[in-house]
Amino acid sequence: MTNENIFETKSIQHLIALYSLPTIFSLVLESLTSMIDTAFAGHLGSISSAALSAMGILNPILLLLIAAQLIFGVSTSIVISKGLGENNKEKINSTFKVGFYSCFISSTIISLLIFLFQDSLLNLLGASGQVKILAKEFLNIAIIFNVFSSVGYMLVNNIRAFGYPKIEVLVGALSTIINIVFNVILTFVFSMGIIGIGLSTLISEIFYFSFSIIFLIKKGLWIKKSTLDYMEFKNILISIVKIGFVQFLMQSLNSISGLIINRILLKYGSVSYIGAWSICSNINMVILLPLIGLTQGAQSVIAYFYGKKDKVKEKKVKNKIIKYSLIYSISITILICLFAGEVSKLFTSDTSLILLAKPMIRIVIAGFPLLGILYALITFMQVSGDEVSASKIELIRQIVLLIPLTILLPFIFSKYNILDVSPQLAVFFAMPISTLILIISYSKKIKTILLS
Repeated sequence: MTNENIFETKSIQHLIALYSLPTIFSLVLESLTSMIDTAFAGHLGSISSAALSAMGILNPILLLLIAAQLIFGVSTSIVISKGLGENNKEKINSTFKVGFYSCFISSTIISLLIFLFQDSLLNLLGASGQVKILAKEFLNIAIIFNVFSSVGYMLVNNIRAFGYPKIEVLVGALSTIINIVFNVILTFVFSMGIIGIGLSTLISEIFYFSFSIIFLIKKGLWIKKSTLDYMEFKNILISIVKIGFVQFLMQSLNSISGLIINRILLKYGSVSYIGAWSICSNINMVILLPLIGLTQGAQSVIAYFYGKKDKVKEKKVKNKIIKYSLIYSISITILICLFAGEVSKLFTSDTSLILLAKPMIRIVIAGFPLLGILYALITFMQVSGDEVSASKIELIRQIVLLIPLTILLPFIFSKYNILDVSPQLAVFFAMPISTLILIISYSKKIKTILLS
């Protein structure tokens, strides 16, 4: 069945399920890489606490690498979906070509820069002693698997846009299994510690990358030979980067806020708090991914009807996305609040770290239901070509609200002894408060988009 037949013959609800569910499963499976790495780090015996702290220290850098993936990963598939709606095969091929080579070059440059300045970065992040040694060992492998992960992610998104969304689940499941198997072998059987964890991820990402290329070639969807003049290349690159920049901005600002949180936790507490925060951030990312997957999967559907200029179906997709986002986010918030301790045990058996992580988790996810609306709003703006407004929302959330609150709240709670909350916990109130303020500020915009 061709991509166009799928869009024209399936119902809106079926299309959302067909595209979003595989994307959700794919993202969750892919995120298990980070979870698995953290979980294995938390079970390395005498160095488990230092290993968890090393993973927490590296979190801002790893988030930055993920952010860079999003510049070309999602945006290339959105432009391809629009090309499918317009039935423009030449545009589709040219977009694929520009997205692929740009993604490869940019990810390689980023990895090289991190390699050259890794000592300065680790010092900036507050790493020292054994934690710094372990962080550096993992980072030296991470900058290699970043290239395979970035390009592989872009290719899998394109596979979905071409009409094969279920392949995301298959390749994601297989790469996750490979990661787990090699983690057991290298970490426990060969006692390679955090190096074994990094190598396991590298092997799984090479598979992810290779599988995607082989699938596209076999289906005859790989890049066709064609001439591409400078102006066409420039226009396609700009259109891709404009869309991808929003996702990049969101993740890169998350990296900055993560860096600030690490510094504040070190200022008011100890490195153990960073280990606990590593657990909390991993849980937060895992429950966030279904929201991201729902909106990312729906991007292909919205982009198709946008390109076809079918406003009625485009509006139906948007309304359903908001509805499904709220149902999921409210349900998962209740569950995590009730079982925060049990979920933390998946990452470590260290009782002291679990006790530190539990209140962090509950505070961070307090504003989670509102994130569903926020991500949907940003997605709708990206597809409709209003990338500037989408970027503005994220800049306000992070620069104007989240980062200042992250710095101010620990000081205020500490000085005035508010609710007897420690500054190490006060920093996390910045997340739900900033999201709440932003949603209230954009309530009219949300209604306008849904009614348009």
